Amino acid sequence: MNYQKGHSVKKVFFLLYSMNIGGVEMSLVNLLSVLPRERYDIYVGLVQQEGGLLAYLPSDVAIHHISDIQGHWDELKSPPLQTIKTYIQSCKVIKTLLALIVYFMCKIQGSLMGWTQYILRDTKGLEEAFDLAIAYAGPASDIDYYICNKVQAKKKIGWIHFDISKFGIDRKMVRQLYGQYERIFVVSETGKTIFDQIFPQFKDKTEVFHNIVSPSQIKELAISGESFKDDFKGKRILTVGRISPEKGQFEAIQALKILKEKGYDIRWYFVGEGSDLERCKNEVDRIGLSEDVSFLGTKTNPYAYMRDCDIYMQPSRHEGFCITLAEALCFGNPIVSTDFTGAREQLKDRENCFVVGMGSEDIAVGVENVMNVPKERKPDHVENIDIQKLLDLLG
Repeated sequence: MNYQKGHSVKKVFFLLYSMNIGGVEMSLVNLLSVLPRERYDIYVGLVQQEGGLLAYLPSDVAIHHISDIQGHWDELKSPPLQTIKTYIQSCKVIKTLLALIVYFMCKIQGSLMGWTQYILRDTKGLEEAFDLAIAYAGPASDIDYYICNKVQAKKKIGWIHFDISKFGIDRKMVRQLYGQYERIFVVSETGKTIFDQIFPQFKDKTEVFHNIVSPSQIKELAISGESFKDDFKGKRILTVGRISPEKGQFEAIQALKILKEKGYDIRWYFVGEGSDLERCKNEVDRIGLSEDVSFLGTKTNPYAYMRDCDIYMQPSRHEGFCITLAEALCFGNPIVSTDFTGAREQLKDRENCFVVGMGSEDIAVGVENVMNVPKERKPDHVENIDIQKLLDLLG
């Protein structure tokens, strides 16, 4: 770390699970790229020191491996009764009895906060003290608990990247821990509204902080990235993201079937991998679309594909602030997005972008409507100015 004379350099700590390829991780990379290093030393805590975006972290960022959490990963992520069963199988009598008591107390309280506290009870936490510590992947019981109880910092904040009404979060845990946060950043207006409705006691602490997106950086990366290698002459539709049920690729495939039956010369390209990949591949084969769908796998740099596609389509069931949608906006191509949290907010200023319902028929109609819509050649949209909110908090 480089300290400059005459300046009080402040230490900022971000905690998340890993640097796997995803919106949360990419938003952190973008955020770190604009934090002024003459004023701040940046530290990133990773439960698992891995991921396709690990190499994208700035070279001057100090990385902490949070072995406290990784060492108890199975116990934290498995259902408590499954963990207790492993204690029994290992003949750990006292550990089993203590765990059963904690588990039944949690059942009575209606929260697993006590379980997280029990599992992490003997962990030391970080010895280093910070000016600001950020739970960058919340609400998450282990991340939030660690920031609140195992990290020394003058100020602490929570950062929410998704629509919390769509996930089974531990609401009692949030009520217990989030009172310790100086501020709670939420990545979209709609996401903030939902959070405030569920947790009105924290309304005065919440503030919108849109994910950082740098058009100039993304366009520069597109120059060095790989693009379509086939010689397809029709319309190319692109979707980027983890292939999982909540991301909607399965519905997109159904929409493609509808469009092909109408005679459109189109091919749909999916960048990403995930739990729903095999189901999607099987469906493509079942309905006879193997020549019309291309699964490209995971790409750390998908931006040349975004630049060169004819239509970008985001079929997600829910998001917070969709980083791939914001990135696709940088290239001016027509965009169709399902109506998840934040989509209208992101696309409201673009005439060739449309928000549709989440069904396959809705997606098909949306794509059909932009089939001949031209690329929009407006100047780059303004880069995120919310960074000042974080700087003001640090002082």
